Amino acid sequence: MISGILLAAGESKRMLGAFKPLLKWGKRTVIGECVQQLRNSRLAEIFVVLGHRELEIRQSLAGSGVQYAINKDYQRGMLTSIKTGLEMLSPNEDAILIALVDQPMIKADLINKLIVAFEEGDSGIVLPVYHREHGHPIIISTDYVDDIMRLDDNAEGGLRGFINAHRDDHLEVPVDTPAVIEDIDSPEDYERLSKEVEPLYEYHKWHP
Repeated sequence: MISGILLAAGESKRMLGAFKPLLKWGKRTVIGECVQQLRNSRLAEIFVVLGHRELEIRQSLAGSGVQYAINKDYQRGMLTSIKTGLEMLSPNEDAILIALVDQPMIKADLINKLIVAFEEGDSGIVLPVYHREHGHPIIISTDYVDDIMRLDDNAEGGLRGFINAHRDDHLEVPVDTPAVIEDIDSPEDYERLSKEVEPLYEYHKWHP
């Protein structure tokens, strides 16, 4: 069984006052689109890690069927959010997919491609690769959970450093979309990436 952890606890500090999880993305919000694609995939469960503006996000996702993990130490960095999500896992999990809230471009079929690669392979870490560059989301075997939980929250490189230290257990999955290496880091990123999304509005015509 593979479940997903969506990291959404940050403060969007580089967005110049905008809060990226709740920005418009087509007919949804950024985080709403992330959750929808995760739910449309083969993931067993979805855990959303929250911190900054927790209540607003929970209200926006009402009825979405996700579970929440609250990171009280979110200001200390992403690794604390990963650990918070890992604490929610059941003993039946084989692996966990870690997704980022600033990648609403990631589609369910890509997620499923990574899941199949993990299930059919014998590696503990599955990474999407676009033009030889590793991206997200990633899948990590639960065999590594205890090691990750013991990592120093302030360790240089965080989870990326841990993954790089286990290159002998990587399975690289080539993908044909740059979405895996792109994210919404700045207002300019949001402007550029959101332009590619069709704004699906409902039009109501008056018939006399």
